[in-house]
Amino acid sequence: MNLYIINEVLCDYTPGMCVIAAESMAQCRKFFIDEFCDADDFDHVDTKFTIINGVDCEPGIVSYVYGGG
Repeated sequence: MNLYIINEVLCDYTPGMCVIAAESMAQCRKFFIDEFCDADDFDHVDTKFTIINGVDCEPGIVSYVYGGG
């Protein structure tokens, strides 16, 4: 299982972030879109990913915070 730390997403004046546990980037993308209904946000050129391999965590959304003004 991998932990995906996603920055520059969930923006509302300032960027937010999301942490997702998934087996692959494709599964991570699916969890993100299912939860937030925003493929453009996940696929945006400014979206930044940090991946931590080999975590012991259940798959799914671990944590998130929306940006704010």
